[in-house]
Amino acid sequence: MNTTEKEPPIVRRPGANRPRRVFIEPAMLLVMIGVGLTAPITIQYVNHRVRQKYNLTSETSKSNCLNDSDDANDSSLQDQVQQEVTAWSLAYGACGAFPMLISTTIFATISDTIGRKIPLLLSNFGIIAQCLIVITVAYLSLPLTYLVIGNFVWNCFGGYQLFFSVSLAIVADTAKKRQRTMKFIILQTLVMCGSGLAQVGVGYWVDATGFIPPYCLAAGLFMIVVPYIIFIIPETVTTKQSICFGLTKFFSSVRILFTSTKSQRRIKIILLFLCHFLVFTTVMYFMPVVYLKVLSKPFCWNSVLIGYYSASQPIFAGIGLLCGGYILKQCLGDYGMIIVGLLSGILLMIGVGIATTTEELFIVAGIGALRNIPFAVLMALLSKTVDDKQQGTLFAFVGALEGLGLFLGPITLGSLYKITVETYPATVFITMTGILLINMCLVCVLKYLELRHGSYYTRLDSSDNTIQAEEDDDDENARADDSMDHQ
Repeated sequence: MNTTEKEPPIVRRPGANRPRRVFIEPAMLLVMIGVGLTAPITIQYVNHRVRQKYNLTSETSKSNCLNDSDDANDSSLQDQVQQEVTAWSLAYGACGAFPMLISTTIFATISDTIGRKIPLLLSNFGIIAQCLIVITVAYLSLPLTYLVIGNFVWNCFGGYQLFFSVSLAIVADTAKKRQRTMKFIILQTLVMCGSGLAQVGVGYWVDATGFIPPYCLAAGLFMIVVPYIIFIIPETVTTKQSICFGLTKFFSSVRILFTSTKSQRRIKIILLFLCHFLVFTTVMYFMPVVYLKVLSKPFCWNSVLIGYYSASQPIFAGIGLLCGGYILKQCLGDYGMIIVGLLSGILLMIGVGIATTTEELFIVAGIGALRNIPFAVLMALLSKTVDDKQQGTLFAFVGALEGLGLFLGPITLGSLYKITVETYPATVFITMTGILLINMCLVCVLKYLELRHGSYYTRLDSSDNTIQAEEDDDDENARADDSMDHQ
């Protein structure tokens, strides 16, 4: 008798190989509106509490500086306030990134075997818990340490990155390979626009009602997403495998993902991961640094101006991502689109670093409108490189790298800003520019490898560890899909 237990087959729904209408986008939009409401006002709330500690709250509604005084004692006190706010921001970001790194990797990977809905729900429950903790802290004026604890709890459930990673896997489950670049661009556009729309007028709202009502609205939006996930979103991976089996499958999935092949697949996928990590860490930590910059001299922004700027950045980025991505796709390849997006990000970093007026900061926001194109294109390149059954594992690593970026960003770039804020605040933006330039060099290496080893993608079949040419497979699937559409 054969006592070896065979691996249970993954059973997919009928027609799983052809595109299906899976409406993950509304859930993503609601989640991003909630995240967009809470992210900027959290830093503002920390700034408010620190200023309250030093009895500097009388001018908060007008300016975040001490009546623009040039007195040495006032300037020293202002610098002390900013350094303490920076330290809390650093602790808040760093404490949540490490648990996100672990939980996102595990939950998104096993979504290939247990399905996509459970990780989506876990992420959503975590962010609801975080909102309730922040509301409690603001209502009872508890120590700011509880904010850090709330962020830690949320990220133990995967944080926002788990929700986004599994959403990407759902799109990859249902989209043809040749359509994935635009599909990811659309999803990333919803992320940007949802975040931006949430911040329109939030500054006036905070001034009028305080910090608690925006968090209550965010918690309500996240609660609406729960029944939407349960009853509306169909499961794109139906399996009889248990969570325990999914956990045992985790390590084998990771091994298969990085298996070496004749087409330099391992080198290509590692370079793509590295590119995504560098550009994500730089671009995503850009806004927290800007918030710290505009709260001090010479800007001294209040919550209203911060709300307008927080809204303009993702809206410009979303419009640039959708329109620019569509136009660039007609005349450039994937790597050309990445280069253009990186150039836009470089101009943004330089412009913000040298800006000295409010008008200049808003103008520069338009120049950097294409900076998020590399996110979507790199994810599409990664998705085309692996087998369909490895999409969850792939985007688990994408989410893990993003979690690592959120962990290292505050530690490195945040600490650099804290050290140089009194001497040369533009140092951190110059460093970000250098990171994006390094990323451009890596993209050139990837293009060279593609030209040297062929202009087609190869993917690894996880069932027998053989390599298949992506062009032939994609054409065959396209013909099958077209014939089914005509029937």
